[in-house]
Amino acid sequence: MQDRLENGLVIRVTGGDVWVRVGSHVLVCSLRGRLRVKKDALQVVAGDRVVALRDPGGSGVTLETVLPRASHLSRWVERGGGARAIVANVERLFVVTSLVDPPLRPVFVDRMLAAAEWGHAPLAVVLNKTDLASPAEVDEISAVYRACGYVVVPTCAQSGAGIEALEALLGEGVYAFVGESGVGKSSLLNRLDPEVVRVTREVAERTGRGRHTTSSSELFPFRRGFLADTPGMQTFGFPGRDPTELAACFPDIAAHEGDCRFNPCTHSHEPGCAIKAAVEGGTLAASRHGSYLAILEEIRTHAKEQSW
Repeated sequence: MQDRLENGLVIRVTGGDVWVRVGSHVLVCSLRGRLRVKKDALQVVAGDRVVALRDPGGSGVTLETVLPRASHLSRWVERGGGARAIVANVERLFVVTSLVDPPLRPVFVDRMLAAAEWGHAPLAVVLNKTDLASPAEVDEISAVYRACGYVVVPTCAQSGAGIEALEALLGEGVYAFVGESGVGKSSLLNRLDPEVVRVTREVAERTGRGRHTTSSSELFPFRRGFLADTPGMQTFGFPGRDPTELAACFPDIAAHEGDCRFNPCTHSHEPGCAIKAAVEGGTLAASRHGSYLAILEEIRTHAKEQSW
């Protein structure tokens, strides 16, 4: 009997084991050493499409190949000084924030959005807890992110407002909701499908890990596709290390880039900068430029630390 190769979807990674869904079955695969670690990071995450080798003699299943990713969300981790993937091959990434309780932190939200752009993940911005903010505030923040080309969905998990609009954006494939702790991500998921929240809590209790103590993600069946249970985000570092790539991760900034006097332009101190002129002219949100500058400084700081 010959070994059999099978294509599958990674739904969970625990230690050296990778849980792969092949059709309606889940196989627990061992992880080859060459795929295990690079800069302290597992090279396989939930959402990866893989090829597994099943031994018909019963000695087990081995993960052979990780197929190229169409998209991913990664973050910078200080330990090891590198980018670490959180989830792969998402059809859409929902970045959830609230305007009140906790208050909106533009730099935090923009870091996640820029990281998703860096990983080519399609995006939507979810403004939750709209019942605690004025309509004018909701409209103002919505306009900032719609100007970036993002789908913006105002929601209220408590009343159910906006849930139908979220449902319309979900289909087949892998979807993920990410956000700062306390913005109501779990409440929104509970509105969408209470079963997902129940299962994720049971897994956390069974494995002894809290929902905010893991740096990886796990996929759960969700309607016609899968939903990634992402780790809690207390901090979020932009994964890219090339400062010249950053502007492309801000669509609203990239739209003005060709008009700068200098090329390249860092959009920080140079005279004749079209980005700064757009902020002064009110065609680019000052908060977005401020986030860009904050991330640019982080990239420079990490570059200095690694050169020591």
